[in-house]
Amino acid sequence: MSMDTKESLRIFLTQQLRDVEEDIETISSYISCNPPETSGELLKLRELQRKYREIAASIKNEIVKLG
Repeated sequence: MSMDTKESLRIFLTQQLRDVEEDIETISSYISCNPPETSGELLKLRELQRKYREIAASIKNEIVKLG
């Protein structure tokens, strides 16, 4: 993979990571400002956050692999 391609991919992944981290924060803010009425709703939101954190971790790993 050329250096230009790696750098372009790194830039793309970094932006995707920022977007995912922003979504995680948005969910946290939503939970704080609009507490779910049931524990089931809260559980679903926390599960969504967990999945987003997994995505963020995967993106971070790919960025590290690029060197």
